[in-house]
Amino acid sequence: GKMLRTSFVLLSGLGLAAAFAPMPVGRPGLALRMATENVGKVAPGDRTVTKIGDQDVMVVNHKGTAYALSPKCPHLGLPMKTGEISDDGPCITCKFHGSKFRLDTGECVEWSESVMGLPTPKFLSNAIGSVGGEKNSPATVFKSETDEDGNIIVEV
Repeated sequence: GKMLRTSFVLLSGLGLAAAFAPMPVGRPGLALRMATENVGKVAPGDRTVTKIGDQDVMVVNHKGTAYALSPKCPHLGLPMKTGEISDDGPCITCKFHGSKFRLDTGECVEWSESVMGLPTPKFLSNAIGSVGGEKNSPATVFKSETDEDGNIIVEV
């Protein structure tokens, strides 16, 4: 088959040559591939972590609505599976440092507000929050829906 070896890009009127590894023409890039999986039923109040493609996904059923997000906190990559879920948003709070994220959008509502659930002075929470992921980074969320049989379908 035909192989694409070099691509020319015009940027601000300058011709820039960028070399790419040989790739068959017309083959979609890996970044465009999406995996969809039926993760089955998750009872209200429950959550589970599964692997879809090469992505770990936490599926949460909060009061009958399914949410899918990365099980790793954007702060330090620690697991959020056992984090407290609250109705405001709804949100999940990482039990390690108190970072809080909306389940539907991943928006960071609070960043590193405690240590192991214990309130900490502001200077300490600021110090802890300054390491790891960029401050106020959102959680990664994935599209999810529930079919007519109650099975949760997640797309990553």
